Amino acid sequence: MSAGFSHAAAELTGLISDRLADADRLSSVVVAAAGAAGMPALGPPLVREWPRGLAIGMLCREGHIVLHALASEGVCFVDVLIRAPAEADRALEVIARRLTAG
Repeated sequence: MSAGFSHAAAELTGLISDRLADADRLSSVVVAAAGAAGMPALGPPLVREWPRGLAIGMLCREGHIVLHALASEGVCFVDVLIRAPAEADRALEVIARRLTAG
């Protein structure tokens, strides 16, 4: 039986705090990652602020992308789920590149 979904998760550390505190920037990162992985969105990213950071989530037709950003710690947890044969790693690579680029 072949896998029905591709899943990737990572904790990105040592990130620039300003990037992790910018909800618009993080939302655009999620949209770019979804596009790169061929994940059609079911709507715009949903942004929720909480005392320690931001949560950004986007539901897609066959998966999702979720970020939990802790700006004060320079940490972002990323979760990507996508229907196979597309690869979640591709979206994760876009997110990591955009959050760590100088």
